[in-house]
Amino acid sequence: MLDVIRRGRRWLTALFVVGIGGVFAVFIGVGSPLQPGGDSIITVGQHQIGIQEFLRTRQSTEQRYQDAFGDSFDADKFSDMINSNTAMELQQRAILALEAEEIGLTVAKEEVEREILTYAGLRDESGNFSREAYENWIYREFGSERLFREQQRRGVLSGKLARLLFRQAYVSEQEARDAVVGSLEEVKLAFPVLDGRGEEVERDEAAVAAFLASNEAEVVALYEKRRDQFDVPEQALARHILVQVPPEASDADVTELESLARSYRQRIVDGEDFAVLATEVSDDAGSATNGGSLGWFRRGQMTPEFDEAAFTLALGALSEPVKTTYGFHLIEVQERKAAEHKTLEQVQGDLAFELLEKETRRERVRALADQLAAAVHAGSTLESAARDAELTLERTDWLKRRPDGFVPRLGASPELLNAAFTLEPNESSDRVFTVGDKLTLIQVLERRKPDPDEVEPQVEVQRQLLEQQKRSTLIEDWINQRQAALTDNGELIVNLDSLN
Repeated sequence: MLDVIRRGRRWLTALFVVGIGGVFAVFIGVGSPLQPGGDSIITVGQHQIGIQEFLRTRQSTEQRYQDAFGDSFDADKFSDMINSNTAMELQQRAILALEAEEIGLTVAKEEVEREILTYAGLRDESGNFSREAYENWIYREFGSERLFREQQRRGVLSGKLARLLFRQAYVSEQEARDAVVGSLEEVKLAFPVLDGRGEEVERDEAAVAAFLASNEAEVVALYEKRRDQFDVPEQALARHILVQVPPEASDADVTELESLARSYRQRIVDGEDFAVLATEVSDDAGSATNGGSLGWFRRGQMTPEFDEAAFTLALGALSEPVKTTYGFHLIEVQERKAAEHKTLEQVQGDLAFELLEKETRRERVRALADQLAAAVHAGSTLESAARDAELTLERTDWLKRRPDGFVPRLGASPELLNAAFTLEPNESSDRVFTVGDKLTLIQVLERRKPDPDEVEPQVEVQRQLLEQQKRSTLIEDWINQRQAALTDNGELIVNLDSLN
């Protein structure tokens, strides 16, 4: 929801496309130099929009969001965004009205009358226009009929200019048909995933030293980024035997299981080998096969009770049964390492090798991609070039165009997917595409066009959709240009401080 509201500018622009002339129906005008007293919220040229005008428009803006999102919409939470989008809507309408006047567009009295008569809220139960309802409403909302009619006149004027602009947004039937075909057309692709993973890079200390000498700043930056990772807490090497206690165990069961743990402890004290006993009786299957060994672990890594015992026991000592959420543990600590902070000097070699390793892999991947591209450019298919390079190609099922360009097992690349639809079956592209941290090339294995019977029913709907999108883009670009020019000339001023 938040993202939708943040994109309110584009949504508001779309309102012009679907019906900019309906100004009266949502109780808004476009300001007027005739507006009585009070500070202006927005000034566009000679048009001043005051607080009442703003609040009326804001009410309708908020209602649109409420209708769209229902009970999940929180008007208080999004108050600032609603204010911003309301201001944008009023600016857009005022800019249209201002420009319409400058090019000489006019509005006849009869046009304003027709606009007023279309509003259902001013009709009586019989469906006839109610003069009484009209007068009550305009005096309550606007203060005078003169001001109201002036605002409606400018609203109709802005609609006229918008419709003039819309005439430039023509979409032919053939354009729409091509778009439908494009949306339904499908391809199957083959491609290699070149990312260097699994390739071993042998560590050469001389090469690492040379890399460090010429890339010291990069190594330092990586160290600073990972500084927390080099603060190593105290560590312990320990083994244990677990007597598991089920969550539903009764007090009697717990007592019995604790006694069992103590019996195991006594067997070790009497000389039985810890590792052999752990393998035989421990309920921790993961460590039992290793003689109960847990390997090295850091302070804070285990449950609190286990952690406390592991870092306070004397080395080689056997604990009493330690109760945790898992059950009873017999713990023996074999070694400990004190906490330490690894300095840059201690780890710079490893960091340099890590960076060198990545660079080496990138270079190898790029060289391989260029090798494939050269083979394709020379006339080979990608399949043949990959076979010569002992590479396995991924193969897709049928794919359609999609805005994000997502290709399974590869990732999102609109450029790659768009390019795929320019190739014929069995044709390969010698272009190397970057998809995330991978390089790839593509070959179209098959290409399938839609049946005309599937296309034709969608053409008119697609034409209307494209025309609406074209109108929206056209008027948004036009308004943005005029808005920038007015701002630069000091003719567009927005002050929402009085709303706080």
